[in-house]
Amino acid sequence: MTTMTIKNFFDPYIKQNAPKHLQHVWFSSPGFAFHGVQRELLVGSYSSLIASLGIALFVLFLTSGNLFIAVYALITITFVIAVSVAIFAALKWELGIVEAIIVIMSVSLSVDFVVHFGVGYIHTDSADIDHERKKIKQHYLSSISTPTEPPDNMEIRIPRKMSTYHLIYKQQQIERETRVTESISRVGSAVFMAAFTTFAARFSMTLSSLTAFRQMGQFLMTISIAYIMGIFNVFLFTIMCLIGPVGKCGSIPFTRIGEYFKRCLLFRCQYCKLK
Repeated sequence: MTTMTIKNFFDPYIKQNAPKHLQHVWFSSPGFAFHGVQRELLVGSYSSLIASLGIALFVLFLTSGNLFIAVYALITITFVIAVSVAIFAALKWELGIVEAIIVIMSVSLSVDFVVHFGVGYIHTDSADIDHERKKIKQHYLSSISTPTEPPDNMEIRIPRKMSTYHLIYKQQQIERETRVTESISRVGSAVFMAAFTTFAARFSMTLSSLTAFRQMGQFLMTISIAYIMGIFNVFLFTIMCLIGPVGKCGSIPFTRIGEYFKRCLLFRCQYCKLK
């Protein structure tokens, strides 16, 4: 029963049944403060999570330099937070001030896990990508080539236009796989060890008799497990392998933007000198 339900019941009841000199009183209870805090915690947790996710999207967009990677990372963060909240509910947590702070902190702690893999995906060595693309092209052309002249002067042709689309798809797919593989090889061990040490260090906090310490330990352990499982097995790498950006798709042209502002600044300085 909410605070407004109680108030909406007692106010008309007092006006109808109370003596005339008491009909202008109102009902109050110390429980109203508790209900008010619970309502604000519930509404504030949702709004704070949305605001934190928006800020995380902006930070991921700037750090990764790619819109698609930022969106995929945000999807991963959202689903892992949902899994973490479900685990907290299974542990019979009740919404309070400490619990609300812990849930909101999960967004800021989660960005660090995801952004490393996103940046590693974007900054993959272009030479490795070109090498894998050439291998796919040579293999594909050799599989569909037909000799129209003697073997010493063999002509390779692509008989159907659809074959070109298939080749482009294969090249894009091998680029995604190469980027994901190199991202894991570059930062996978570091992120895994960071999550493992966080999990191991916070295990001792779960043995505390203080509720706040115990819940903080459970929270950090849950975040570590959820992100390792979510990043490696379910969300981020699966999305990047299927529909990850290739080439410069979705990337911010920082170099061009910097050159544009540099030219504008030089033009402004020259104009001021002429004046």
